[in-house]
Amino acid sequence: MNAPRKLYYSLRTGYVIGSLPPGCRYCILGGKIVIFITGLCLDNCWYCPISREKFGRKTIYVDEVRAASYSDVIDEAYRVGALGAGITGGDPIIPLDVTINMIRLLKDEFGEGFHIHLYTTGRLIDDNVLEVLESSGLDELRIHPYKAEYIRVIERAIEYSFDVVVEVPFIPLRSYVNYIKDLLMKLDGVGVNYVNINEFEVSDSNVEATLLRGLKPLGFTLEGIETPAIEFVKWVLETVKNLNVHYCTVEFKDRVQYRLRMVRKALTVFGLHEAPTINGTLISVETFNEVQDHTIRFNDRNYLIMGKPLLKSRSIKGVLREYYPGGESEALYERDVLY
Repeated sequence: MNAPRKLYYSLRTGYVIGSLPPGCRYCILGGKIVIFITGLCLDNCWYCPISREKFGRKTIYVDEVRAASYSDVIDEAYRVGALGAGITGGDPIIPLDVTINMIRLLKDEFGEGFHIHLYTTGRLIDDNVLEVLESSGLDELRIHPYKAEYIRVIERAIEYSFDVVVEVPFIPLRSYVNYIKDLLMKLDGVGVNYVNINEFEVSDSNVEATLLRGLKPLGFTLEGIETPAIEFVKWVLETVKNLNVHYCTVEFKDRVQYRLRMVRKALTVFGLHEAPTINGTLISVETFNEVQDHTIRFNDRNYLIMGKPLLKSRSIKGVLREYYPGGESEALYERDVLY
C-alpha cells in the first residue's frame, strides 16, 4: 500500500506535492540565467505577462538586459556563476535555429551538467522538432497546453530523453480551474512526472484583460488569489495520484529566485570598491578626496576601498550608493557620508 501523499510549503518553494521539477531545483538556488530568446508567438493567451516592449519582437534578453550576441549570454552566465539556463519567449520554437545554437553553445561552454530547460506552448512541436531538441542536449521541455489538443504533443514528448514538465498559470476563474483539473486528470495517466502551476502574474500587458474578466490586480498578482489556490492544491492532493505538482508563487519569484540570482552575481563581480549585500545589491562609497592606501581610482572617480580599516586621523567625505550589479548609474539608494 502506497504511503499517503503530503503537501509541503515554504517561501523557498511554494506548495509542493511530491518533488520539484529538476529545473525548479536550480532556480531555488538562484542558479539559472533567464534567456528571453524571442517575443514572437503564434498563440494568443490573454494572460501572457510579457511586456509590450518585448512581445512580437525578434529580440534576445538575458536576465532582463538586451543581448546583442551569444557572447553576451555567455558572459552573463559567468557573472552569475550560473548552473543552468531557462529559455523562454514568446515561443522559442519559432526561431528554432537560434534556440538550438544557444543550447549547444551553453553546453559546449559549461559542460553537460549545465541544466537547460525551455518553455513552449507546443503548437509547433512535432517529432522532427523533438529529435532536434534532444540532440542539442536540452534537459527539460516545459509545455504550456494553451489548448486541450496540445496534450497530444505532451504524449509524444515523454518518449524522448529530456524531462517533460507541463506548466500552466493558476487563474481563479471557474471555467479555467475546471480546465486545469481536467488536464491534470488526463496527465495523471499518460506518464508525465511533473506539473508546474504558476500563480497568476499581472503585468502592464495583461492588466486590461484581467480587469475585463472581473479579476482584481493586487501588486504583481490578484487580490484574494491565495484562498482559491490553496483549495485547488488540496484538491490535487486528494484527487491526483501520480503527478508531482508544484504551485509556484509570485512571492517566491520576487523574493527568492530573483534575489538569490542577484546575490550570486554580486558575489562574483564585486570589486575592491564594492561590498555585496544579502539582498544581491552592491554598496560603494565615492569619495571627494583621494586618500593614499584607502581609496582606489575606478572609471575616473575615487572610491573607498571597502573592508579596509581607516586610521582615526583620516577624514573622508563621500556618497554611499546601493545598486544592483552593473547598475552604478541607477542607484537604489544614496546618502552623504563622512568617515
